[in-house]
Amino acid sequence: MEIHEPVDHQKKLNIIAIADASDYGRSALAYGHVLARIFGASLTVVTRFGFTLEDKVQTTLSETEIQSSASENLILPEGYFFPEILYSYAEKTNTIMFVIGVARDREDGLFHVRQAVRFIQPSRLPVMTVGRTLPTETAFQQVVLPLDIERQSKEKALWAGYFSRFYQAAIHIVYPDYQDSGLKKQVTDNVAFVEKLYQNLDIKYEMHNVKPPRNMDLFSITYAESLGATLSVAMMTGYRTLGDWLTGPRERKIIANPQQFPVLCINPREDLYVLCT
Repeated sequence: MEIHEPVDHQKKLNIIAIADASDYGRSALAYGHVLARIFGASLTVVTRFGFTLEDKVQTTLSETEIQSSASENLILPEGYFFPEILYSYAEKTNTIMFVIGVARDREDGLFHVRQAVRFIQPSRLPVMTVGRTLPTETAFQQVVLPLDIERQSKEKALWAGYFSRFYQAAIHIVYPDYQDSGLKKQVTDNVAFVEKLYQNLDIKYEMHNVKPPRNMDLFSITYAESLGATLSVAMMTGYRTLGDWLTGPRERKIIANPQQFPVLCINPREDLYVLCT
């Protein structure tokens, strides 16, 4: 796997992967190593329940073609696994991203879907959610960026674009072909903004105009398979509607998707962490 040298930073970047002995925890560990290499970052593996880094790293990575990155193990004692502790630690260590494995069933991993949503929503850092499937050598060489009428295109576009700037990944912009003139204009404006941004940053991208789906983020996961992509970027719900309170926020289906597909989850907040490159 060819890793391109990242832009020079005054302080080394860091990735935090939260792991346990489940298949989902092992997958988060492996993806953490991939991301650390892509971003030229250090890796902190957060564990509990007596799980130690040495127990699983070589066994997990030996099942892939991924090379180990320099890492440290942060073991939280029983009863101390609070998100606020990790948010604070992340601020002190120049962390740019969390990685968590999300299980569809409660008993299968450290994070089931509701716990994952509760962990992600307060975070000013992006959180990558992964399933139990281990990454391949070509992970993140193709990234899907779904665009719709939502106005938070800049945040999604920036984070998708980092995979191109650090790793020369191809970004696939997927957007719906609405017939309604009002919806069409909103999408067109978002697409034009992202295209201009990517052209200014010299990010390589491809455009994909598709029939409007009911849920653009869910559709992007299925569509990604036809492109050979291994990551999609999604915005979390900023303001919940009555439907969200009754049935749960829409991102539950996205982060615990049946395909076990990685999703980079971003919160719509003014103090969202962005890289200074």
